[in-house]
Amino acid sequence: MAEAGKKKSIKSIVRLPKQDRARITIEAILESAFQILETDGLAGFKVARLAERAGYSVGTLYQYFDNIDAVMLALVELDQERQRQTLLARFGDLAAQGMAQRTLDLVHVMLDAFGGRRVAQRAIIEWALSRPDVRNIDGRNTFIGQLLASVSARSQGLEFSRLLSPVEMVVLSRAFISTLRTAIWSDESLIDSPAFALGLADLVDGYIGQLARRDAEERRAREALRGQRQVQKAAAVTGA
Repeated sequence: MAEAGKKKSIKSIVRLPKQDRARITIEAILESAFQILETDGLAGFKVARLAERAGYSVGTLYQYFDNIDAVMLALVELDQERQRQTLLARFGDLAAQGMAQRTLDLVHVMLDAFGGRRVAQRAIIEWALSRPDVRNIDGRNTFIGQLLASVSARSQGLEFSRLLSPVEMVVLSRAFISTLRTAIWSDESLIDSPAFALGLADLVDGYIGQLARRDAEERRAREALRGQRQVQKAAAVTGA
């Protein structure tokens, strides 16, 4: 088996299925992995247990995954993709209905996405935090960060149509996702608290509001400087 920790993408660890049967096998393995983590946590997450639950031999598992860490990494990225698809579907429905997309709506969708299988979620977070090569994976941060910014700007009626800078993206997405994960990890009752959802929305709106105000101030400064230069240019022409 390959040495754990050197590969950071599911595409380089999971043998990509070329047939429907292989895809179905992988989906069954990962679903069984979620089930084991939900009932037994990381302590019960073993190759033999996974093979038994999935209904395949250990050899079949190793046809698709290099090791148990590869399965965990696949779960991390699968969970990210499921949450991304949930967001797209929900906000697509809102747009089709002509309904406003508020920051709080986005927060509730994210809470719902994180809300299921909380024991499994905590196990995945625990594993990811224990692995320096995994905990920094940014898989969906660009998507989440920009969606948060766009929805927040519209929700507040702000003039903020630009893309977030790389630094702004890290600050916003990491603050949001890390807060969610911390709540799941340390006190899952927070996930069901209306005050927690409102606090997350305020976090996003406050940051985007500050960025919008800063952008407006910079635009005004540039316009003022441009005006001064035009006056200076006109004075120079008149003086000549």
